[in-house]
Amino acid sequence: MIAGRRHFKETGMYGWRGRIGLLVPSINTTMETEFWRIAPEGVSVHSARISGGRHGTPEELRSMEGASKDAARDVAMVEPDVVVYGCTSGSFFEGPEWNKKICAQLTEITGAPTVTTAGAMAECLRFGGHKKVAVVTPYVELTNERLKDFLRAHGIKVTHLGTFDMLDMFDHAKILPEEIYRKVKDSDSDEAEAIFVACTQLRALEVLDMLERDLGKPVYSAIQATAWEAYAAMGVDPEIDDCGSLLRKLSEPGALKTKAPARRLKKTA
Repeated sequence: MIAGRRHFKETGMYGWRGRIGLLVPSINTTMETEFWRIAPEGVSVHSARISGGRHGTPEELRSMEGASKDAARDVAMVEPDVVVYGCTSGSFFEGPEWNKKICAQLTEITGAPTVTTAGAMAECLRFGGHKKVAVVTPYVELTNERLKDFLRAHGIKVTHLGTFDMLDMFDHAKILPEEIYRKVKDSDSDEAEAIFVACTQLRALEVLDMLERDLGKPVYSAIQATAWEAYAAMGVDPEIDDCGSLLRKLSEPGALKTKAPARRLKKTA
């Protein structure tokens, strides 16, 4: 079980294997908890909050881009090996170029490689060779349409989008894993090559293995995909075997050789 996975064996400074600088929306209560639960031995997670509203309006999501700079300056103090922008909608809402802009800004501030959840979503689907996917979200219609646009720009068709249609982002964390399980199954079809559960506020990690066994296809989540790309960027094998097939793939021989370990970058003047 992922609950209670974390064992504090470190005898020296935490993060001797790698430090993750995690930026999360101020309303998020799920991502920090799950990142710590699955963190491998020697990897530490250090968080800063991105100020913003709780309804995910276009204005709120756009404002997070500026607010993330302040959060990045705070987390830069721990000299992270990778920085994570942990908001799915906040990184896809204005499209791929917006996502790239966020990455560039946060790397400039922190001197570390940056991973966004939207970028990790697109990358894990590309890695799996998926062109047709079903998606499950807690979002309202406008945000769902922007998500479809983002994936379409990456050559991915959304076969079906199942949504909980909840405006209040704090309430997204109240959706139970068993409710996510049912929504994913209801959203599946023969056309879908894989399924992605969007939003870092959703507790999907604990049902991913079960869903993959029951549906016979890959099922990804926002937190899982973000962790996968962060570990790959650091060159760390997480040795996680119960949070879906994606994370298990990092333990396969040679899996980490395709990406160089993270390193401190020189900031430009």
